[in-house]
Amino acid sequence: MRQLCSIQLLQLFLSFSLRIRYIFRMRKTLFLALLALAASCLSLSGQIKRTAVPIGDAVNKALAKGSLTAEGERPFHIRVEISEPENPQSPYQGTLEVWWISPNQWRREATAKGGMRQTIIVADGKKSEKDEGDYFPLWLRSFLTAILDPIPNANVWNSSGLMIEQITMPNGDKSDACARAQSKIGTGDRATDAFSNVCFDGEGRLKFYGSPAYSMEFHDYRGFGKKQIARTLSDDPEPGTKLVGKVVMLEDESKVKDSSSLFAPVQGDDNHFQTVPVASGQLERLSAGNQPIVWPTVHSGNLRGRLAVYISVDSNGRVREAWPLNSDNSGLDDSVRDQVRHWTLPPAIDKTGNRVQIEGGLGFAFETKIEDPLPELSDAEVRALATKIIEPVWPAGSVTPGQIVEAQVSVNEQGQLTGTSYAKVPSALFGAVNSALRQWTFRPLIRDGKPQYFHGTVKFTAQ
Repeated sequence: MRQLCSIQLLQLFLSFSLRIRYIFRMRKTLFLALLALAASCLSLSGQIKRTAVPIGDAVNKALAKGSLTAEGERPFHIRVEISEPENPQSPYQGTLEVWWISPNQWRREATAKGGMRQTIIVADGKKSEKDEGDYFPLWLRSFLTAILDPIPNANVWNSSGLMIEQITMPNGDKSDACARAQSKIGTGDRATDAFSNVCFDGEGRLKFYGSPAYSMEFHDYRGFGKKQIARTLSDDPEPGTKLVGKVVMLEDESKVKDSSSLFAPVQGDDNHFQTVPVASGQLERLSAGNQPIVWPTVHSGNLRGRLAVYISVDSNGRVREAWPLNSDNSGLDDSVRDQVRHWTLPPAIDKTGNRVQIEGGLGFAFETKIEDPLPELSDAEVRALATKIIEPVWPAGSVTPGQIVEAQVSVNEQGQLTGTSYAKVPSALFGAVNSALRQWTFRPLIRDGKPQYFHGTVKFTAQ
């Protein structure tokens, strides 16, 4: 009964009971019984609490609960295997393994498909490193960040002054809670908005972190000593690519046999996988010698606007990865990324004269034209093509019954979801809509006997 009496269900119940009363002319006694039940629900609904919490408090709580290296850490040994489950031949395959005793004594090994391997050992505060291959992938580093530093730059959130709203239901359950910060990528007329989001579940554990440089979802929390550690990590660096990291081992490091040999220094003093973040303005200057972007025609959307990509450059100056960020027309994203991935930049040098990898966001201003407009499908038409539909799980108290939340999707000729737009989605509902839509699958739209790329509107009605 207590769970039935949330605000949303109560409003539905009252609405339904009144319709029954007037349409079917219910007997007075039954109607009074329904009103009495509604009154009891109203009494319970008064126990719903909304609490404003400083984002810094939520960040600190999440790290204390779920970070292996935060305050109260214990020695651990963890192994994570990363793959793209929907694509067995994917280049995005790797492993991460960490043995950790303290910040002054640990060992880390990272490998990726294609021969890349990095071993770092810190013993008594002294570091040795061996790097094999020519590039440490950005996508792999995201999983490493999720394991060791799941909320980077936590102090920035602590000092932001942002508040999050936590809703407590009568039964004691708490809603998810999210915060969002806005920044800029690019300079001058190339500047465009960028966003960082952090979300926590009802128990205060980290659920999602997203920023231009790093994003990750955290699932399947289980106990490890006094902490709760996510056993499944997932990242969607681009539409249609879902990477999953599975924790296949997490144990107390003291149980590792002959652990002393793990911390013997490795031969060599490599560091060419060192990565340095670079500001947009500097990236613009470094990349100025490349061919300007050639803007293709589009089938729909804005003809003028801005977009941004996040790039990773190896120590020889070659752009190795370019991932989409914010865009005023997602139909341009793939072309821009393909062109940028052919760019080269002057190799970056650190203070000691060693070449390093660099990464950062690049903004662009575009102007194009329409050619062969794409179909714009209605909600009903999009749902008719969907082979898997997941409805959002709304945070408690965040919607009212009958409220319509609208998002836009782009689906290619193979039926793959290639883009989403949440311009009309309230910030508090972004996480629920995003989590649901990314699980949708489609069959291709067939027009004149041929598969057709399409845009469409998806509407969710809160119940």
